[in-house]
Amino acid sequence: MIIKSNIRSNLTVKRITGESDFQSALKLAEDVFMQFEAPEFSERGVTGFLSFLWGKRVHEMFEEGSFAVWNCYSGKELVGMLAMRDCEHISLAFVRADFHRQGIGRMLYAAAKAEAKTCGTKRITVNASDYGIPFYREMGFRETDMRLLTDGILYTPMAAKI
Repeated sequence: MIIKSNIRSNLTVKRITGESDFQSALKLAEDVFMQFEAPEFSERGVTGFLSFLWGKRVHEMFEEGSFAVWNCYSGKELVGMLAMRDCEHISLAFVRADFHRQGIGRMLYAAAKAEAKTCGTKRITVNASDYGIPFYREMGFRETDMRLLTDGILYTPMAAKI
């Protein structure tokens, strides 16, 4: 599925299947995480996130198709990514700083939500960082629990009906 932006005609979102695009998505996630999230995390939290990101399990899930990844490109340049596990849980969502507030997160979420609907999913969940909570609220997510700390990672569980 390819989605073209009405906001900027050179933005394209597509579900990726290739290893090279997957590695690029993970690298973008790491770079944006280090810029916006890592300063608020403990060393344990940063290590835990990076272990998840580059761990064997994420790669296995991607290969078996249970970890769907969408990339957003401005022309040929990767500017955002979103990954959803099992058609119902957003595991990663990152947009490069110089492309914030341009509709990229919304486009990525729209692609994931469309696929979730085809899977029969009724609700999408996410463990949102403090930085991401305002975005997820705009997308219709609501908190389902208080802010939690697990393995050094701070997050707020959220869900949205689709």
